[in-house]
Formats: sequence, C-alpha cells, structure tokens
Amino acid sequence: MSLLSVALCSATLQSQAQGLGLQVGELMVLPDTQVERVAVGDGDIVHAVTTESGELILFARKTGSTVVQVWSHSGQSQSYQIEVSPENHRQTLAELRSLLERIPELRISELGGKLVLEGEGLSDQDKQRIQALSQEHPQLLDFTQQDGWEPMVLLDVQVVEVPRNSLRELGVRWDGSSQGGLSMGGAWDASTHQFLDRPGEAVLPLAFPAKQGAAFFGVGALMSARVQAMAQEGHAVVLAQPQLLARSGSQAEFLAGGELPYTTTDDKGNSKTSFKPYGVSLRIVPRVERGGLVRSQIEVEVSSVDASLSQPAGPSLKTRRASTEFNVRSGQTLVLAGFISREESRHVDRLPGLASLPVLGALFRSERFARQETELAVFVTPTLVAAEHPDLLARQANATQWLDQTFPDAPRLNTPVRAIPKGAGRGTWSQWVEPDSEVFRVEP
Repeated sequence: MSLLSVALCSATLQSQAQGLGLQVGELMVLPDTQVERVAVGDGDIVHAVTTESGELILFARKTGSTVVQVWSHSGQSQSYQIEVSPENHRQTLAELRSLLERIPELRISELGGKLVLEGEGLSDQDKQRIQALSQEHPQLLDFTQQDGWEPMVLLDVQVVEVPRNSLRELGVRWDGSSQGGLSMGGAWDASTHQFLDRPGEAVLPLAFPAKQGAAFFGVGALMSARVQAMAQEGHAVVLAQPQLLARSGSQAEFLAGGELPYTTTDDKGNSKTSFKPYGVSLRIVPRVERGGLVRSQIEVEVSSVDASLSQPAGPSLKTRRASTEFNVRSGQTLVLAGFISREESRHVDRLPGLASLPVLGALFRSERFARQETELAVFVTPTLVAAEHPDLLARQANATQWLDQTFPDAPRLNTPVRAIPKGAGRGTWSQWVEPDSEVFRVEP
C-alpha cells in the first residue's frame, strides 16, 4: 500500500469519526458492537472495557479530548471522538442558556460543549453581565459587539433661584410631599390665539367647535410654565437652562461661570497662582433601563463670590451643592430644591454726637433691617431620543437654514474644501451639514 493510500484511509476514518460527549465520572455503554480490539488515544482521559457479550464500556476519568478506535469481529472499524467535560457540565450549560436567553438581540449556539454568544446592539449593562459570566464560566465564548449601542437621552435642565414665598405658590412643598397632586391646565399663545401643544403633554379633543387646542396633565409642565412666568415678572432668576445630549451610561457636564485666581504656597515658600471655577456646574449620568425608565446620577453646584469675606490668597466662594440619584420615566420632570440662602443686613444713618444721646438720640438716627431668603430649584427632564427624532431633525433644519441665511459663505480662515455627496445637484445641500452619502467628491 502506498503512502497516498494510507493518507486517504486515515482521512476517511477521521471523517467518519462519531462524536461522543461525557462528563467526568460518567459511564457509557456501546451495545451490539461485537468488539474484538480497542485502542484508546489517551487512557488517562477515557478508560475502555469490553464485556463477554461484545459490549464496550467507556469511563470518563478527566476532562479532555481523545479518540477511541474499535474493531469488530467482522473486520469493520469505527472511530469515536470523545469529549470529556467537567462534572455537571450539561446542567451548567442549560442554566447559562436559560439566563442568557433573557437578553434581547443575543444569539446563542452550542459548539464543542461551549456556548457561542453573538449579537449586535447590546447595551452596556448586558455586556457587563456577559463579561461577568464569561469570567466565571469558561464554557462561554463571547463574540458579541464590543461597543454597546446605547440609546441617547436629552436632558432638559433648568436652574432657577426663586424667593421662597414664590416657590410655595407653585403648590408643591419641596421638603415634603406634593400638596396639589396632578395639575391640569392649558398654555395659551397670545400671538397665534391657540393653546400650546407642548412636547410630552397629552392632547385632548375639545367637546365644542373651536380652534386647535391642547391641554396637559402633570406637575412638571405646570411648574415650568409658572417658573417662566415668574422669571419674566422679575420674581425669579433663571441661572442656567442647558439642554444636554448624553449616551446612556456616559457623563454630561455643564458649567456657566468663570474662574477665580487664588494664590498657594508650597513647602519651599514658592507662591503659585491657581484658578477655581465658579458659577453653575452640573454633572449628570443617565442610564436607560428597560420599560423607558431613566435612572440618573446628578451633581449640581451653584457658587458665587462672597464679597463679605476676603482672604489674602484670594476671594472666597459661597457654594450650594447637592448630589443624588433618581428614577423617572422618559418625559417626566424631577425637581430638586432645598438649597436655601439667607442674607441679613443692617444699615444705620446717624448724626455724630447727637445720635448717642440717652433719650433724644433716637431722633437723630435711623436703622434699616433687610432680610432676603431665596431657594434654588433644579428642574431635570430626561427624554429618550434617537438620531431620527422629528424634533431633532426639525431643529437641525431650522439651524441650518438660519446659518445659511446669516452666513452665505462659511467663516473659515483657510481655503475651503467641501465634501460634495454624489449626485448633490439633484437636491439641496448645505455647507453646515455633513453629507450622508458614502461617496464624496472633493472640490479644490
């Protein structure tokens, strides 16, 4: 027999090998084999015993893989590829599969006694679960997309400083529970003579023929309208009103203010000037849970220069700071308050000498006391959005139109190089928006 024939015979036997799976300590009986001879590749992994009736008994000793070759009395041979897994391996795989099947967009397949995990668009939370299970169970092969696709959260924040008596007029006690419960009302636009249809509010049909109208339920929308009204009347000060867009699990930061210089001295006597930020600072980390629930960690700080206290190293700051975690649903408003500031002053006008007389001195002096008490309120409204959200697309279109009208030529200091999408002549194109096409033409 030639070497080529031997190779072909070996390949045929290998291709016809039957796969068997055992666990450590498990027995398997192969009946009706009429065994004449047995060859085991690794006897430490599998031990083979034949009986008088021609049956073959396989005993799994330790984890591993080996080949068992069996010859029968008729001259036929059969090859078995034995995979020995740890004890309770199949039960563990079943439990892992049952646990992982709860994760959406995850595909699970079994190969060689292992679970192969595939999928795209998994959240960071699901990725962390898979990673934790993979570290404890080597039977898991993680081939999922490494960068999780997280939803976007639009954070509408208002930081308002309001007199305490005005806050009480809103119908909510910030240090306790709500007094008014859910509120109902309408927002009227005098310029269009219509009710306002505000985002996140329920539109109610009117029972009588009239112009288009809208009504809203909820404390958040009513409080926002009242705060805006008080700000316009001068009873409240809107310190900041940012709109932040953050990926679920990522941090969004905002600072409106400046930096104060102050001097420090090291152990060698060398002076150094550093800067400390002040103003309205906001850090928020939103996390989107299933069911549209938004769990957020927020840190807010409002600081200002304290003119009443001066240090040689630099001015001091008055600071109000809070850090908390909350749960709301998309579109609901959370109010953080209780940042109370009290300021008292006393002013005396007097005539020198006469004002110090025992009885008549009160006629020659006047005293004026002033006390101001304000409270800081933070309104946070997280809303789940996508790139194709109609409001975001409308905002982009309006901004693009305004920029094109205000700046016909893009304000660039260098020679402009525009990326023109393929077939741009068939439609409108703006210098302020990146083209969506994958094929571009570059103009000099």
